[in-house]
Amino acid sequence: MSFLEMLSDPDAKDKRWAFFLMLLAGVALIVGWRWFWFLTDDAYISFRYISNSILGHGYVWNPPPFRAVEGYTNFLWVVLLDLVWRVFGAEPPQSANYLSLFFSLFSLLLVSWMVLRIRLNEGLRRYRLLFLGLVLIAITTNRTFLTWTSSGLETAMFNFFLVLWVCCCLFVPSSSVWWVFSVASAAACMSLTRPDGLLFLAATVVMLSVSFLQKQPSKHRFKRLAASFPLLAVPAHLIWRRATYGEWLPNTFYAKYTGIWPESGVRYALSFVLEYALWVWLALVVYVLVVKVRAYLRRHGGETGRSETVNPNGTSSTWSISHRMIIIFVCAAIVLHVFYYTFIIGGDHFEYRVYSHLILLIIPSFLWLCNAARLKATVSISLFAAFVLLSYPIPWTHWALTHNLNTREQTHKLRVSVSSHWPPYFRWYARPFDRFQFWLIDHYVCVRHQEHKINCEFLKSLFPSREEGLLLPSDHYPVFAFPAVGVVSWVLPKINIIDQHGINDYVIARTPPIRSRIRMMAHERQAPEGYVECFSPNVRLFDHKKIVVFPREKELTAEDIESCERTWAEKVRKMND
Repeated sequence: MSFLEMLSDPDAKDKRWAFFLMLLAGVALIVGWRWFWFLTDDAYISFRYISNSILGHGYVWNPPPFRAVEGYTNFLWVVLLDLVWRVFGAEPPQSANYLSLFFSLFSLLLVSWMVLRIRLNEGLRRYRLLFLGLVLIAITTNRTFLTWTSSGLETAMFNFFLVLWVCCCLFVPSSSVWWVFSVASAAACMSLTRPDGLLFLAATVVMLSVSFLQKQPSKHRFKRLAASFPLLAVPAHLIWRRATYGEWLPNTFYAKYTGIWPESGVRYALSFVLEYALWVWLALVVYVLVVKVRAYLRRHGGETGRSETVNPNGTSSTWSISHRMIIIFVCAAIVLHVFYYTFIIGGDHFEYRVYSHLILLIIPSFLWLCNAARLKATVSISLFAAFVLLSYPIPWTHWALTHNLNTREQTHKLRVSVSSHWPPYFRWYARPFDRFQFWLIDHYVCVRHQEHKINCEFLKSLFPSREEGLLLPSDHYPVFAFPAVGVVSWVLPKINIIDQHGINDYVIARTPPIRSRIRMMAHERQAPEGYVECFSPNVRLFDHKKIVVFPREKELTAEDIESCERTWAEKVRKMND
């Protein structure tokens, strides 16, 4: 399907205006990307794995004889950055944010496609371009969306594949072979990009299974089954993971997850709702559900004949059962994903990263909800505009107060009161947001963009350049232990790094946390006493970015390393029994 075919809509009177709006949105996105450009320390963890692959060791944290662990959760992102480095010579810190911008731009294109494909009633159809403009303005001025257009992490890539999956599920005819291939491909790419993509893969498998069971010629069924072959990439990767690392799950899962944490996740979610005035959208969802339930009861009560419902893909004026099932599975997968991170994980260490894809879905769905509620055009436009305007005060007040804070002292555990800078008669709204944010940041949850940006720059200021790090001696297994291992692991590529928080260490990731301490997301695991010392760390950091490798009194051998890891792995298993 060509780009022009995707945009084809009998109701769009001037496609040139649609292209113009998308072009302006693209320019606005690039400007916002430059404003919010940053790299996180965590991004350099993936870069370390790619570096070791370039050096001939494969995707490992420390080369053999150290145990191979999977301290990254973004396999496809790692492969893409690796490929770009090998083909174009652009190292990951140079290429990562440009690739994120690329995926963000195409996410905007997909959202535009959705808006242009929604079948609208007569009252709203003539204002489609106005709604497209509102959608694009809302997204390109959304702070969370702009934040994750860079960072060095895989977030923009994952969000693109998720939005692509939703588009393919809902707007490509489900009777076609192309629907099977596109949905399977998007689901496979999501699963390879992040482990939580497996949830969407499961929804895809169920949808495709139901589709295959429908009555159809055997030849057609075989074609549809063959079109689902991209799904095979996921079990192939799982088998490779097991063979390479000896585990079915990434090491990061064991390091970060220490128990369900709903008291954190609820605050994380409510903070997100307040910051972007999502209660307006939620109220509209409830209203539409009430309208639909009442209409359903009237139909089945015999008051009216069967009513027609607009099909979002615009292919029919009556929803078929199969299309309704697709919508149910899509919505269920998205809701379960939110539920998992909210009530099980407790949110995320980063600023709304695990909710960032919702911005790309909630904003265009506002138009669909207005249409489903049969609201008049003036009401829909006013409500949409109010929703967009109400989403600005908190995030942009926070940005105005923090974007010029440029030292580690100013940004460590960055807690800023928004309410105290608002007029007195509006402070009641921002006070709960401040309370949620203060609690979250004290527990290393929802740590804001500016803190991650300055922290990464601070860590860079401590260490020499990668070029200098490559000149350090690598014989006799030099070892450096450090708690924030992203930047240091990149600039010291030939030094073996012990990650003191366990993200990249098998033993520390499985060491029980000390429950008497305050919970700190992704920072609860600590090395058991004597574990780090087992490897005889002999690398020291001095002032003026000086790294020194000291000779050991007793040489560390490969047998010593293997013995340490084997012995301590057994001790940790006994601790967890």
